[in-house]
Amino acid sequence: MVLPSDLVEEILYRIPLESVCRFKSVCKQWYVFFNDKRFMYKHLDLSKERVIGFDQKSFQLLNVEPKALLSLPTPDELHEYTIGETIHCDGLLLCKCIEKRVENRFDGYLYGKTRKLAVWNPVLNRVMWIEPSSPYKTGEFYGFGYDNVSRDNYKILRIHTKCDGQGKLSPEVEIYEFKSKLWRSVNATLDWDSLRGAVSMNGDVYWIAEKKINDFQIELLIQSFDFSTETFKPICCIPDGVDCSRWSSTTIVLSGFGGDRLSLLQRPECVKFEVWVTSKLTDDGIVSWSKYFNVTPDPLILFSDFRTNFILKTGKSKIMLWCEERRVKKKDIYITFYELGGEGEIKKQVEFTRPGDSACHVTVPRWGDDRACNVYVPSLVSLPE
Repeated sequence: MVLPSDLVEEILYRIPLESVCRFKSVCKQWYVFFNDKRFMYKHLDLSKERVIGFDQKSFQLLNVEPKALLSLPTPDELHEYTIGETIHCDGLLLCKCIEKRVENRFDGYLYGKTRKLAVWNPVLNRVMWIEPSSPYKTGEFYGFGYDNVSRDNYKILRIHTKCDGQGKLSPEVEIYEFKSKLWRSVNATLDWDSLRGAVSMNGDVYWIAEKKINDFQIELLIQSFDFSTETFKPICCIPDGVDCSRWSSTTIVLSGFGGDRLSLLQRPECVKFEVWVTSKLTDDGIVSWSKYFNVTPDPLILFSDFRTNFILKTGKSKIMLWCEERRVKKKDIYITFYELGGEGEIKKQVEFTRPGDSACHVTVPRWGDDRACNVYVPSLVSLPE
């Protein structure tokens, strides 16, 4: 019995990407499917979010429901770099990399000044290095997204400081396009400073910004960049009572939520987690926050060396709260998820293990914004040659 091609296609949409990659050479029809952009993006849109964590030699794809862990090697060209902040978009990771130099007595490496930017598809094992228009520096802000007119036209936003001939510093905005492989300047007046982020969702990028009202007052807001129109847009203010200023010691995490909303998690020291969720993000609508739930962890989480990276929505009523326990001497982070109930109570603890380990661990750098783990959706999206 020969199945109709449209039925075969519907079945293939629901196969995990790791299996799709293995099946590429089964027959010519499947090979054509897997290399078709329409198939790539529909498979991507139907795939569930996972979590990716990586160290210097391998990366791990964590699937929470059902519980599964896949470990694969990282490309050789990334072994000479420590990966700091990452931004995910359509199965691609924009990675801020810093070159490793000679060993020292602290953590095994002396970090040099050479910084690079790379785009990496972990599942396809492909890396593309992004050449800068000017040397990359610390303190720069990056965003990652695409033009909704042509989804495969991915773009990178770069905001950095430029010095003019009189020694005056001013922000400069640049865009890198995958299709042209070139940087170009964007005229924009910025009346805010980028603080944290960034979160890429549906082609646009969102982050927390700080706007000076006067010498004694600042305003905290969610700022966005539309890669289709290449314009900045303020979305909404931060919920009342949330302190995410640059001087705050409170843990603040901005994440995507359900594909069309943002979530904001606040964890003041030694108190419960608080989570807010926005209304749906639309072009013309007014965006507002609502308190989603309070989470009261047990004392082990509150008073040990845990940090929280993001929350992951896995179903209509299931929220997985990601936590990390740092082991400074070993440079390891042990990953645990907590399934939350409707009132914010922890219903179930989910840990990840692999042979020889008490838990899944990843090594992260000790500098900058060390999001060496991220929400991730595997994809067949290729990189320009």
